[in-house]
Amino acid sequence: GDNSGGGDNSGGGDNSGGGDNGGAPAFSESDLLVSLVDNVMTPAFVEFDSKTKNQPSLAQAYCDLESSYDPSMGDASKSAELNEAKVAIQNAWKETMVSWQHAELMIVGPLLASDKSLRNQIYSWPNVSTCSVDQDVMFFANGNINGNAYDISNRSDKRRGLDAMEYLLFNENMAHSCSSNVASILADWNTKSEQERKTLRCKYVVEVSKDLSDSATALLFDWQGSDGYAAKFKNAGQPGNPYPTTLKAINEISDALFYMTEELKDYKLATPLGLFDNKCGNIACAEEVESIYAKHSIENIRANIAAFEQIFIGGSTENTGFDDFLDNNNASDTKEIMLKGLTDAKTAAGEVSTDLQTALNNDAAKVTQTHAKVKDVTDQLKNDFINKLALELPKTSAGDND
Repeated sequence: GDNSGGGDNSGGGDNSGGGDNGGAPAFSESDLLVSLVDNVMTPAFVEFDSKTKNQPSLAQAYCDLESSYDPSMGDASKSAELNEAKVAIQNAWKETMVSWQHAELMIVGPLLASDKSLRNQIYSWPNVSTCSVDQDVMFFANGNINGNAYDISNRSDKRRGLDAMEYLLFNENMAHSCSSNVASILADWNTKSEQERKTLRCKYVVEVSKDLSDSATALLFDWQGSDGYAAKFKNAGQPGNPYPTTLKAINEISDALFYMTEELKDYKLATPLGLFDNKCGNIACAEEVESIYAKHSIENIRANIAAFEQIFIGGSTENTGFDDFLDNNNASDTKEIMLKGLTDAKTAAGEVSTDLQTALNNDAAKVTQTHAKVKDVTDQLKNDFINKLALELPKTSAGDND
C-alpha cells in the first residue's frame, strides 16, 4: 500500500551519501533555481524591505529636531541631540544601502520589468540629478506642481530613492545645485536662512523614506505574492510559466551577474580610475565615484562582490549554486578560477582603508588592484562561464569595452 517504502524514504538521490564521497545528489537546473530563490534572493529582498521600514521614523525624529532647532540660542545639548538624531538616520541609510547593493546583483523579475522601473525608483544611479531633488524639496513643501497636488509616486526616479536620500542627508552644502536659470521654483532658495533650508530638506527626506519603504513593499509583493516571480522562477519550464525552460530562467539570473562587468568594474572602478573617459580627462577622478556625498562607495563595492559570491555558491557551499552547475558541466576549472577571483577581489576591496575618493588621490594602487581582481572574475563570467553552461550573454554586453 502507501507505506511500502515510498520515494521519500527509500534512499533516494538526496540522502545516499555525502556530497564529497561519490554519492552526491544529481544536479538539476530546477534545484539551482529553488536554491537561488530560497537561499539568496528572497532573503536579500526581505532584508532590504526591513531596512527601509526602519527609516521613516528615524527620519521623522531627526526632522522634528531640525524643524524646532534655533541655532542662535547656542544650546549645546540641543545641538548634540540634533546631531545624534541625524547620525542615526544616516547610519540607517548606510545599512539600507549595503542591503540594496546586494540586491543590485539580483535585478531580475520585478526589478527588471518595465525597463527596470522599480529598480530605478529604489536607486537610479548612475542616472542621478541633485538639481531634480532640490526642485522637489520645494514642490513637496508647496504641496503642488502647476496646480496638481504633489504626489511623490508620480515623480521621476531621479527625485526619489536612495540616491535622493543620500544627497539630502549627507550633502553639507545648503545652496541648490541647479544652474540659475533652470528652476524658478528655487528662485528664492538662497535667500532663506540655512536653518530653513535644512528643515525643508529634512521634511522631503521623510517623504522620500516613506516612498522607498512603499517601493520595497511593492518589490516583496511582486516577488513573494501568490503569482510572484519567486514562484515563477521555481516552476520554470512548466506549462504556462513565463520561462519556457529552466535554462531561460537561469539565464535571467546570469544576466543579472553582469552588473559586475558594467556597473561595478566599469562605472564604479574603471571610470573613477581614469581607465575610461571621465570628467577629469582620463586621470583619477574622485568626483566620478558612486556614493559621493555619503563617501560610501567602497562599502557598496564590497557588497556587490559579496552578493556575486552568494549567487555563485547558492548562499553557502552546501547549497546548490552556479559552482555546482559548472561541476556538472565538467567546468570545475572555471569554477575554481572564479572562486579564487572572488576571494582575491574581496581581499583587494578590503584593503582600501579610506573612502574611495581619498584612496583615488592617496592610494590609487589599491583601487587599481581591486579593479584588476574584479576583472579576473568578469573575464571568466563573459567567456568560459557562459560558454560552458550554454547560457547567452546579456543583450547589452555584446560590445563590452574591455
